[in-house]
Amino acid sequence: MIFRFVVRYGRWLGRVPLLPQFFDALLLMGTALTNRGKLRAIELLEKRAVELFHATLSVHRFGGVGFSAGGRELGHVHGNGLFDAFVGRANRDAVIAAGMALPHHVFPRSGWVSFWIERESDIERAVELLQMSEQADWRHGDGHLS
Repeated sequence: MIFRFVVRYGRWLGRVPLLPQFFDALLLMGTALTNRGKLRAIELLEKRAVELFHATLSVHRFGGVGFSAGGRELGHVHGNGLFDAFVGRANRDAVIAAGMALPHHVFPRSGWVSFWIERESDIERAVELLQMSEQADWRHGDGHLS
């Protein structure tokens, strides 16, 4: 709930150096204290991204852990389990219509989608989205979050 409020009304705070990472660390701490299953699922997603896509893990500029491969970002996961993946504008509507993901929580008209990870069984869908991201067309400039 606080995440949605901050994203909706405090988006400008994302431009303050290190504040998104600090906020996400608080989200992760809250997840660790209240939902160990979700925390295990986030950790499993990170492991699977490295194994399957040879992804590099990094601190994401808007908080969370980013997954990069081939010189571009495939997706990222926030400390509260919100996973964002780039599927491209051409695939976005089909992915949403199929119920695989929701429009991106900040940039709904971009090629990005969002998916809530709650438990380990959600990882397979997140991996599917990462596969789509790996194959998505970035040439149209909709892959960069502003």
